Amino acid sequence: MVRLLLLTLLIGTIPVVTLGSLSFIRAKNSVQEKVNDSNMQLLQQTQLNVEQVLQLFENLMTQYISTSTVNEALQTPFSPKNFVLMNELAVGLNKMQPYELGIQNVYLANLEHGWVLSNQGYGVLDESQMKDIIREYAKSDKPSFWATISSEPGDTGAASGVRLVKRLPLYRISGSGLIIGVISHNKLEKLVFNEGEKRETVILDAQYNPLTQPFGSVMKSADELAQAVERIQQSPDMQSGYFTFNANHETVSVIFSKSSYNGWYYLSFSSLNDITRDSRSIGWYTLYISAGTFTFILLMAWIGSKRMYLPIRRVVSVAIGGDSENQREHKDEFQVIGEQINRLRTSQTHMKDQLRIHSKQLEAFFIRRLLQGEIRPSETRERWSQFAYDPGPAMFAVLTVQIDTLEHTRYGDQDIDLLMFAINNIAGELIQPERRLEPVVMVDNQVTICRGEEQLAPNFEAMLFEYAEQVQQTVDDLLGLKISIGISRLYSDINQTHQAYKESLESLKYRVRFGEQAILPFMHVLPATSITAAYPDWLEKELLDAVKMEDRARSKELLNEFIQKVIADYPRYDDLQMVLTRFLIDLLREWQEAGERGNSLRVMDKPIHEHLLGLRTAEDIEMWFFRNVIEPMIDSLHHKWESQNKTISNRMLDMIHDEFASNLTLELCASRLNYHPNYIKTVFRKETGVNFSDYLSQYRLTIAKKWLVESDMKINEIAERLQYQNSQNFIRYFRKMENMTPGQYREKHR
Repeated sequence: MVRLLLLTLLIGTIPVVTLGSLSFIRAKNSVQEKVNDSNMQLLQQTQLNVEQVLQLFENLMTQYISTSTVNEALQTPFSPKNFVLMNELAVGLNKMQPYELGIQNVYLANLEHGWVLSNQGYGVLDESQMKDIIREYAKSDKPSFWATISSEPGDTGAASGVRLVKRLPLYRISGSGLIIGVISHNKLEKLVFNEGEKRETVILDAQYNPLTQPFGSVMKSADELAQAVERIQQSPDMQSGYFTFNANHETVSVIFSKSSYNGWYYLSFSSLNDITRDSRSIGWYTLYISAGTFTFILLMAWIGSKRMYLPIRRVVSVAIGGDSENQREHKDEFQVIGEQINRLRTSQTHMKDQLRIHSKQLEAFFIRRLLQGEIRPSETRERWSQFAYDPGPAMFAVLTVQIDTLEHTRYGDQDIDLLMFAINNIAGELIQPERRLEPVVMVDNQVTICRGEEQLAPNFEAMLFEYAEQVQQTVDDLLGLKISIGISRLYSDINQTHQAYKESLESLKYRVRFGEQAILPFMHVLPATSITAAYPDWLEKELLDAVKMEDRARSKELLNEFIQKVIADYPRYDDLQMVLTRFLIDLLREWQEAGERGNSLRVMDKPIHEHLLGLRTAEDIEMWFFRNVIEPMIDSLHHKWESQNKTISNRMLDMIHDEFASNLTLELCASRLNYHPNYIKTVFRKETGVNFSDYLSQYRLTIAKKWLVESDMKINEIAERLQYQNSQNFIRYFRKMENMTPGQYREKHR
């Protein structure tokens, strides 16, 4: 009885204590991990947003200073004779400062000839407020660098902004000029995600100076920021990390990441008090539940042991036949429990058998980690042996499948997961198991790692093409889908799979050059040159002229020519995206200058530029630009011009009706309306169907007929009031229009 009670209590207590402790520890760690992951994602998003703006500005600056205009200006001492060159430089500076980048100012300085040009205009370098700063930057041996603009003396907050400094000309050891772009502190603040009450994000430059406001609900003093900077400097890995420290009687969690672009540090501060408070509440809740469970187990153990002991004794008595000697030699009543444990072990063995059945899922998980680069070489060797792969030398390659489009198919976006699963099964069936690892699905991609013999590399490449063609054809036949396949370079070290996977994804980007249903080997599609062609400004100008003329056919023709040219001139995908983005910005700017809000266009509740980044083929790009930008722009401008022309025509009619008896001319109307005479002449003829002079003459004729019938005015008086030089000209014109003289008309109608 006592042993049964103790064992029952032991069996009940250990699981409760263990489960409660592990639950509390796991919940606490899980909360901390999720908060850290969330903060890291927000920090990375902030870093991405900031660096996108900085890189876009640097690219615009690089394009500007690479122009022949800037190179000519560096060799020219400015004077009033150089007005055209100065104007071209100023126009370039303005184009380099779109509103969304938040650029405060750009300075172009010529050290050799002593002048500086900025948004405030042209000036002599020695008289400029920036002269000391420019000369200090000129001493640097770096061709390009970011500099922090120090805040005012006594200000403990963030710096007032940053400057991008580039030496001119580019790629020279010594330069004769500088270009300096200034981004304000406010722009950096807007790019930082600080929406959490207990979380703050701070940006530091490479010298650990704050670029954004660091003090708020978490960070309350400069000492705390200095403490965080000291911990970063002591970190063995200064690129990224996580640590905590105590400040203001609370624990502060810090996640930091160093930018490989400009060496800035991105820090996320969050208070751990709320997390600790949640953990404590979970701990107390777990303790109460465990205590209640333990009390219930104690009560049930006492009652159950008493009740169970009698039948156990009777069962034992029956088993041993009532022999007391055998009863003393026999094991105690807990033998029954031992038998149950044996049954549990049997169940455990059965569970292991079930796990072997699901080993394919574990293998797929290993392949995904291998593709994402999340597995160490030592673990790779262990898993390689676990899944019984051939340990001999081999060549590998990654095949990545992407669906080209779901348009004009029977599928929708909600079917993408099932379609990728079907493609994954097709690849697994067509490629022999000994020639591949387990096929997997990675988000919107289907990925297969193929394997071949190391000494037969050319045959392996041919085999990869054959596999790709089979998968492509089978998917088209069975699912009615067009797919493209990217093939990485061959590699012999399985730990290079992550890089090969990125190569296959990179090759798929070049569908924009080859169209749909393409098989794209990385080495074949990668451009062999890095020379960038000039931007086709002339084509863009002709296209804008066609849009303004509302010539849809010509606009579509020029758009096709523009897209084909930039695809041919910019073989690298990233360069092409940059050119297309510039083209989109130019179109929207032209739309805005016409008085329309083209930049508010949205497609399917998403900003229009986000759709541009998702286009994959030249046909998609051309169709998208024409349907979502060109046509709406033509319709909007047509509506605006039609309304404007109607207004001009009505005002001219009012002038004619009110001032027909004066010396009214087309030039006089044009001066009153602030338009060129030729323009209002064309507008009037389009709206009324007659010329201005003909309409004025006809209206005066109508008034003359009215006066002839309703008044006793003499004919020469009527001719004089209607601005005829003499009565004979009036009579001649009247007879021509009415086939009778004014006198005959008066007699007839009286």
